[in-house]
This record gives sequence, C-alpha cells and structure tokens, in this order.
Amino acid sequence: MSKNKIAIYWGCFTPTKQYALELSTRSVFETLSIEIIELKNSACCGYPYRGVKPKLWTYLAARVMALAEDQGFDRILPVCNGCYNSLIKTKFYLEKDKKLLEEINDLLREENLEYKGGVKPIHVIEYFHDYFGIKSLKEKFFSRDRSNIRIAAHYGCDAIRPGEVPHFDNSRNPQKFENIIEALGFSTVRDYPRKLDCCGAPLMAINPELGLRVSGLKLKNVKQTGVDLLVTTCEYCFEMLDTRQESVSKIFNEELNVPVMYYQQLLGLVLGIPEKELGLNFNMSPIHVFLEKFRG
Repeated sequence: MSKNKIAIYWGCFTPTKQYALELSTRSVFETLSIEIIELKNSACCGYPYRGVKPKLWTYLAARVMALAEDQGFDRILPVCNGCYNSLIKTKFYLEKDKKLLEEINDLLREENLEYKGGVKPIHVIEYFHDYFGIKSLKEKFFSRDRSNIRIAAHYGCDAIRPGEVPHFDNSRNPQKFENIIEALGFSTVRDYPRKLDCCGAPLMAINPELGLRVSGLKLKNVKQTGVDLLVTTCEYCFEMLDTRQESVSKIFNEELNVPVMYYQQLLGLVLGIPEKELGLNFNMSPIHVFLEKFRG
C-alpha cells in the first residue's frame, strides 16, 4: 500500500444506508490525492452471522481477505467498524486454528481462492494515525488554533474489543482517535463517563427500548461534559447516536441533543470540502450548532 493509494472495503451497510460515510470518505481521499482502489467481487464480511453461524462468518471474512490478496493488496481498509472487527478477528483465529484454516480454504477453493494470511486489515483511525501520520495531519491541516472547540471521541466496541485480539490501540485506554482530532487543531475530552460504553446497536434486534436506553446513557454523559461535538467512525454507532437521537430523547423525556459527525466529515470540513459533498445533509443531530462555532 503506497501513501497515494488505498484498497477500501465498503461492506454492506455503508453503500446501502450510511451514504454520509461513503460520501465523506470518497471526498476526503480525493482531496488528499489518495486513490481509492475498489475491491472486486466482494460480498458481506459475515458480521451479521457471527452469533448464529460462526463458520459462515469466518468463511465470509476470510473470503474478503483472500480476494484482497488475490488482487495484489497487502493491506485493506474496511470503513465499517463491524467489518474491521470481522476481518481482524478472523485473521487472529485462523492463525491460531490450523484445522479451521483448512476447512475455510476447502470452501474458498471453489472460487480458486486461498486464505494465506498476507493481508492486514487497517482501521480508519489507524490509517490516519499510523500510515498517513500525525505529523502529516498537523503539518497539512493545523491551519489555525481551534482549541476553543471541544470534541469527544466515541470509538465503538468493534474498533478496540475484544482485548485479546491485537488491535490498533489499547482496548482499555485508547488515545489514537483523540490524537487525530487534536492534530486538526481541536481540543478533546480524553476521558468522560461511559467513554468506552456500547452504543446499544446490538440490542436493537431483540430489545429496541433497551438499545435506545443504552444509547441515551451515552448521549446524556456526553452532553454533561459540555462538548461541542461527538465524533465516531462507526456507522452503527452513528445511527444510534445521531439518527435515533429523537427517539432516545422521548424515552428519557429530555432533549439529548448532541451534534454527531463522522471523523471523515470533520476532516473534510477542515479541508474546505463543501458540506453536501461530505453528506452533512444526512446528519440528523443538531450539527448546525457546531457548524456555526466552526465557521465563526
């Protein structure tokens, strides 16, 4: 992977529902003159099957990485936290379990594919922190001091857990997300109550009210910190914390109105990309409050 090219895996949820994530990612990389290489013939990463058909989940995730290696990539960037988690876990488990590896490769041979373990999944935060680099972010985008704007980072469970699987940051005390936000000139709240809590998305299929309550607890604690913006890279978390804010507020019987954005949208604003090209018209939280302060 050169610094001017990146192989991206979009997954299912981004191109079918979270248009803002795809729009902002494409716009940011184009503005940075980084060519996006599309992974051909890809399908689901298997994330929805992880709890009911684990072998199918492993096969589908392994297939994505086998395709990437077959197409000449040694690294791949899944924009979705769930996809990242599927790929990083599958890579870890297949390195440990040779019998499972043989079973998966038996299935992959039907497409003349083979999982060799030569592809490294890279998280969006990891990409900007470790590959694009903090130094480059500061040199290119710290055009002015924006430290009067306070931002909270929400990592999401799939980005940093479980702890036994090697990830890009410390699962108990991650800091890289805050680093790439501060590199743009903003200040961050590095520790706040429920910082590493789940957004509630996994509960929506079995207990929607509980899922919304979990999301509400997160928003309530973020709002109490007095930050100007909550930033995430996870589309499931974004849906819970941005799109469902009105539903959450009704359950709690209070206005939990917190502006929420993707990191790519925030970076795009700093780059001067028009708001529509960042998909900000799809955000449902009160981002106008943040935008007024950002522009001022």
